[in-house]
Amino acid sequence: MKTLDLLDDLDLRLRPLACAERLDRPIRQVFVTDLPDPSRYLDGGELVLTGLMWRRGPYDSAPFVAALAAERISALAAGEAAQPVPADLVEACERYGVPLVAVPAETPLSRLMAIVVRRLDAETGDPDVLPSSHAALLARLPAEARRTFRQQVLGAVIGYDRRYRSDLLGTLDRFLACSGSWTACARLLNLHVNTLRYRIRRIEELTGRDLSSLDDRVDLLLALRS
Repeated sequence: MKTLDLLDDLDLRLRPLACAERLDRPIRQVFVTDLPDPSRYLDGGELVLTGLMWRRGPYDSAPFVAALAAERISALAAGEAAQPVPADLVEACERYGVPLVAVPAETPLSRLMAIVVRRLDAETGDPDVLPSSHAALLARLPAEARRTFRQQVLGAVIGYDRRYRSDLLGTLDRFLACSGSWTACARLLNLHVNTLRYRIRRIEELTGRDLSSLDDRVDLLLALRS
């Protein structure tokens, strides 16, 4: 399949923003990331989905896109749930020749991921082909199962954020994207490390998970991506 095929699905409401003439590149797999440099996890031919959490300012877009271009991805799909796709990201994609589409806020990245995985499975014609990433594995689960898992693991955090207009969920996402590095995450969020530690303790209290435990980190990461 190709990213161009996804634009034909009017329900998704995807918008081409850069290098539209290259949207006919074949997609080999789908990859979801909010890492500033996900290149070590890429093999080429991916449709990369991102919620733009890696972006702190205009200066972040060029290094991010350059890393994707070096791995010869198929296209980049940027979710607009948190913010519209910034002009600097569009400019970077044009400069490095990376096709870019916007995913509107009303189209969850998890839904787009599930659609791509299903279509790729249908193209292979082999239902026994194993998924090659946690994103692909999640996409094979029923939507209701993913929603239930997310609510069970993160429901208290989501409720807390709504009640107090905080952003513990965003803090958790960035902390995991930084592989649990206090220094890197505090710098990314422009916070004092002690403030970050307070937020993480609150997340641990609300979820009953220990973020120093790899097993609990995996549970939280999967819930965020569900």
